[in-house]
Amino acid sequence: MRFATFISWLLTASLGAFMLRTWLVRGGLRRERARAGGLPPQLIFGHAGLALFGLALWAAYLASGVRTLAWIAVGALMLTVGLGLCTVTLWTPYPARKPGEQRASPWDEPAVVVPETAVGAAAGGDPVDYQITDEMIARLIDETRREAASRRRPVRPNPAVLVPIVHGFAAITTFVLAVTTASM
Repeated sequence: MRFATFISWLLTASLGAFMLRTWLVRGGLRRERARAGGLPPQLIFGHAGLALFGLALWAAYLASGVRTLAWIAVGALMLTVGLGLCTVTLWTPYPARKPGEQRASPWDEPAVVVPETAVGAAAGGDPVDYQITDEMIARLIDETRREAASRRRPVRPNPAVLVPIVHGFAAITTFVLAVTTASM
């Protein structure tokens, strides 16, 4: 079980290193420093540093068999998971938006425009001339669906999205294995 934990930890660290490298190469550090309220670099590098420190402690535990090292590694892993959760929380936009999408506040609602024909009906015109029928609504819905379907692009899956998800599940697995191994 000790080696299964080590392998799980290596997998988790490898995925994390891949994400960190990609983030750095694409200018993530510069971008986060430039924007107001950006993600603190100490959080990212603290997460990575603690993960590597814990991995080194676990390797020392494997080499020596001293259970205290295993528990210190579990403690480092707990801090690492906490920083990882902070990173995900700060990085995840809420509510989720599409790139470039602007959210309007409820007070920015457009004014309701009443067509003149409706005003004429309210002023004493024949109400039958101005009724909305179920067929009119169904036709409008069908037209809207057809227009939306013609504008849709096919959705291509992005496998890169799986990297942070697998990293998170591998971290959970590593934590469970480490606690189980240290307590045996």
